[in-house]
Amino acid sequence: MTGSDFAVVSLRGDVPQLDDASDDAVGPFRQLVLDPARGSEALIEAVADAEIATPWILVGGFDHHEVAAHLVARVLEGAIGVFGLAGVVLEGTQIPDGIREHEVPAAVTTDDVAASVRSLAADIAAWGPRVPEPWARVIASSRTDVAVRATLARRALADDPAYRPRALTPEQLALLRDVARRIVPQGEGATIDLAARLDRMIEAGESDGWRPTGMSTDVEAYRAGLDALAAIWMRGAAAQDAVIRRVIDGDAPSGAVLTADQLSLWFEDARNDLARLWLSHPASLARVGYSGFATGGTGPEPAGYLVLAAGEREEWEPGELGRLGAAKGSTA
Repeated sequence: MTGSDFAVVSLRGDVPQLDDASDDAVGPFRQLVLDPARGSEALIEAVADAEIATPWILVGGFDHHEVAAHLVARVLEGAIGVFGLAGVVLEGTQIPDGIREHEVPAAVTTDDVAASVRSLAADIAAWGPRVPEPWARVIASSRTDVAVRATLARRALADDPAYRPRALTPEQLALLRDVARRIVPQGEGATIDLAARLDRMIEAGESDGWRPTGMSTDVEAYRAGLDALAAIWMRGAAAQDAVIRRVIDGDAPSGAVLTADQLSLWFEDARNDLARLWLSHPASLARVGYSGFATGGTGPEPAGYLVLAAGEREEWEPGELGRLGAAKGSTA
């Protein structure tokens, strides 16, 4: 296995020439060919039995759009044993509404299916961080509650680089992306578009619901806060960090939109939102080594912890979390 492996779950038979392009940035591709006539539940079971731990792309033919849409919905509802759906490639000319509404990266083709799969896989790899395979297995397992797995499956989907803001203006979104890069540096490689996710969150009214006394709703506060910040924003990382420090300290000049204190209060909330959005991504949970999401579960036995010593882990936890600890009983 390499860090660029993908799997393909095909409803249209084998996809030939999928691994022919040796210079691609992604691959190799493991193929799982399924009969769409089996129905979505049987297909889900087959995918679960295959124990796919890499990101995978669903491929369907001209006649498989409805089955593909049902399968996507079931995966994103948290079907047990399945995690890692990253995209969809369908033969045709239009992405079905049943797939589009879930905001899954998707492509349609009437010609070269293999080329479309490789292209979409490369885009997915570039658009967002990859969940390490040991962590994907834990998320897919019965230790993780269905609702939690559903949430993590949606959060793992790569962000659309052509995302259009819903609550903010394009200029406000661009500034929020600048702020996110300074507040939550994500390092090298593909990153999460925290600003786009925050825009969707405030438009949907899904924030934590807390705001300082005297401040307006989240949508209004973000619009006002970003407009106020735009008036003093600078170019260059060092200059931007200096502006951020002044805003945090309440030393920014008062403007026509917000006072210095109001700007500081809003910015505290914005920093919290950005940090929460980063940490809520399953790749981030893996990065910080947090396995606490896998203590709900739908298995026959309680899914708690028996090993609590520092530097030790349980058998089901990824090996990077420490040496295997000794424990009586079972938490599998």
